[in-house]
Amino acid sequence: MKQLSLLPLFFLISFTACQQPDKPQSPQSLTTQEEEAAKALIQNIFDDIWSDLDSTKLAHYHTDDFYLLEQGKVWGNAEIKNYLREANSRTNRALRTNRMEFISIEKIDGHILMAYDNYADFTRADTLVGQAHWLESAVATLTEQGWKLKMMHSTRVRNEN
Repeated sequence: MKQLSLLPLFFLISFTACQQPDKPQSPQSLTTQEEEAAKALIQNIFDDIWSDLDSTKLAHYHTDDFYLLEQGKVWGNAEIKNYLREANSRTNRALRTNRMEFISIEKIDGHILMAYDNYADFTRADTLVGQAHWLESAVATLTEQGWKLKMMHSTRVRNEN
C-alpha cells in the first residue's frame, strides 16, 4: 500500500525531469528611444544624485529594492540617502561634473543592461581639484513611471597612466 501512495510522486518527478530546461534569454532589439532613455537615466542619476547630492531623486531613478555594489560594499537606497546627507553637510565641497562612455547597451527579457566608463571631474572655484574613473554596469527595469535602475555595480579604476 505504501508503494501505491508514492506512485503519484514518481510520475510527477518523471514528468518534470523530462522537460526541457528554460533557454537562456537572448538580446532583444533595442529601439533608439530605449537606448537614449537608458543613457539619459545613467547621466541624470549621476548629475542629480551624485553631483547635486539630491536624495529626493532616489525614488525617481531607483526601484524600491535598488542596490549598488561598490568596492566590496552593498548600498541600498537608505545607505545612499545617509551618504548624501553627510556629503551635504560638508562645507566647501567640490563641484562634480560627470561624463559617460558607454561600452554596451542591450535589452534582455524586458531589462536594459548597460556597461560604461564613468568619469568625474571635481572643481572648486573653477580649478580642477580631482578626477575619478569608474567601470560600471547597471540594470534598468521598466516600471509604471518609466525606466528605473534596479542594480548597479561600480569598480574604481585607479592610475591609468
